[in-house]
Amino acid sequence: MSAWLWLVVAVVFIVIEVTNLAFFALFAAAGALAAAIVSGVGGSTLLQVVAFAVVALGGLVLLRRPLLGAFGHRRAGALKSGVAALVGQRATVVDRVDKADIAGRVHARGEDWPAITYDDQPCEPGQVVEVIDIEKTRLVVTAS
Repeated sequence: MSAWLWLVVAVVFIVIEVTNLAFFALFAAAGALAAAIVSGVGGSTLLQVVAFAVVALGGLVLLRRPLLGAFGHRRAGALKSGVAALVGQRATVVDRVDKADIAGRVHARGEDWPAITYDDQPCEPGQVVEVIDIEKTRLVVTAS
């Protein structure tokens, strides 16, 4: 393959990396640059592909995790939204909540939500509970 083709591939991967900052395409771009160098010095297509694969996979395996840590990418700090953001929040029971098939209701973050209890202890209206999980379309709560 031509060195110019590898350079175009590298630019495409750089654009992909800049748009998502996941540190995957960065290593593919580095691999394409390595393949362009091999092509520029007269290496065969097989050597170019090997250079691409070694640099791209080596970067993923050896450098991605340290780079993610250095740039502050943390899974624990991920932004939660929607119903997933309710886990860990406190809610007030509106209609009796128990483990029955018919869900009661709790009021959390300005809205009423269908809910069931985690344990078999019923929760009465006015009681404050904690949302510990989501089961299908219902909040799973426990007395706090």
